[in-house]
Amino acid sequence: MTMHQVDAFLLLDAHQGVEPLLSFTQCPDLQSALEALFTSLEANELWSEFGDVRLVARARPVPLLAAFGRFTPHQKMLLENLSAELNDVIHCHRYVGYAEAEAAAGALAATLRGRFGQAGLDGFRFTAIPRGGWIVLGMLSYFLGLRHDQIGVPGDPLDDGKSQTWVVVDDCALSGLRFNQFVTSRGLGSTIFCPFFAPAGLCEAIQRAEPGVEACLNAVDLRDVAPERYGKAYSQWLEERREKAGKGAYWLGIAENVAFAWCEPQSKYWDKEAGCYRASWSLLPPSLSLSRQQEAKQLRLRALAPERAILNAPRGQAIQEAPRVLWFDVEDAIAVARFPHDPDDTAPCFRLEGSAADMWRCVLEHGTLEGAEAGMLERYDIDPSSLRQDLSAFVAELERNGLLELR
Repeated sequence: MTMHQVDAFLLLDAHQGVEPLLSFTQCPDLQSALEALFTSLEANELWSEFGDVRLVARARPVPLLAAFGRFTPHQKMLLENLSAELNDVIHCHRYVGYAEAEAAAGALAATLRGRFGQAGLDGFRFTAIPRGGWIVLGMLSYFLGLRHDQIGVPGDPLDDGKSQTWVVVDDCALSGLRFNQFVTSRGLGSTIFCPFFAPAGLCEAIQRAEPGVEACLNAVDLRDVAPERYGKAYSQWLEERREKAGKGAYWLGIAENVAFAWCEPQSKYWDKEAGCYRASWSLLPPSLSLSRQQEAKQLRLRALAPERAILNAPRGQAIQEAPRVLWFDVEDAIAVARFPHDPDDTAPCFRLEGSAADMWRCVLEHGTLEGAEAGMLERYDIDPSSLRQDLSAFVAELERNGLLELR
C-alpha cells in the first residue's frame, strides 16, 4: 500500500446526530439526504478552481462526507471554508417557504400601517432590490392594496426627485451592503427600508448611519450567531472583523443562515491572499430553491460539474469497511481513507493498486474470504492455496490499519 498521490478532506461528520442534516435537506432518510447534499455541492462554480475531485459519503453508522483529490494550499483553504459553512448551515438554518413569506408580508404590512397610517402609505412609492425583493414586494402590495402607479423604480417617469419617499423592499438584509449600494447608485433621498428578514441590530444601525433613512423595519428578526459561534474568542474575532469590514460597515454580527424558496443569499469568505471577501459556496439543495435549480442547470450545460459523487453503502457483511472509512475507484486503483474522530488529526489516505485493488473490490463485493477467493480466481490464474494466504494477510493488514472490520 502507498500513502501518496491522493488527499482526503473531511467535510461533514454527523456523529452528533442526523436530525439537523435531515432537516436541512428536508429528506426523509439519510441516503436521500446525502444525495440531495451531493446535488447541492456539485452545483457550485468554485469547483472550476479544482482539478479532478471526488465527493465520497456514507450514511451509516455515522454519516460522513469527504473530498478526495490532489489539493493545493488554496484549494485546501476553500475546502476548509466549505466544511465550516456546511457545518454551520446544517446546525443553524432557517428555510423560508412561500407560506412563511406571505405571513411575513402580512406582518410587515401591519407594521407599516401602524407606523405611517393609510394616508401616509398612499403617498409613498415602492421599489425593490433585485431579485428577491421583487417577489416579496409583490406579496406586500396585495396586503397594502398598492396602486399600480405606486410601484416602480427610481428615475422612472413618475419619480418626482428628492421630495419622493421611497419604500425599498428586500427579502433579507444580512450586512446592509446591498441596500447601501442600491440607494447610493440611485441617489435616493427620503427612504424607508423594509427587509423581510434581518437582524434587529442591523436595522437599528442602518437607521442611525443613514440620514436619509426615515425608518428601517423588518418583519422577522434574525439572530446574531457570532457570540455563540466564537465563544471566548468572540472579542478577538470582533476586532478582526472590524478591521476587515472598515469604517463603512453598518453592523459587525453574523446573521443566522436564511434561505428562501426562490433564492439562497450569497455567502462570502475572506481570501487572505487577495485581502478581500469573495463569493463562497452555495449549499441549499436545488430542489428547495428556484435560483439554485437554474444554477445547477447552467453548470451542467457548461460541463463545469461532471458527475463526481460516490455513496459508499456497507451491507452488513462479515467483512466490510471500518465505520470511519471512505473509498472510491481512481485510475484503476482504490483510494481509501480512514478519518479519525478528532478533526485536527490527519486522515491517512491509502492507494491500493493492481491485485491489491482487486482484492479490496472482491472482499467488499462478497463480504467473506471464501467469496473473495472465488471472485479473484475468476480474474487471476493463481494457486488457490497461495491466494487464500495472500487474501488472509491482506485483510489482516487492512484490519490493523483500521480500514476493514471483521464482524
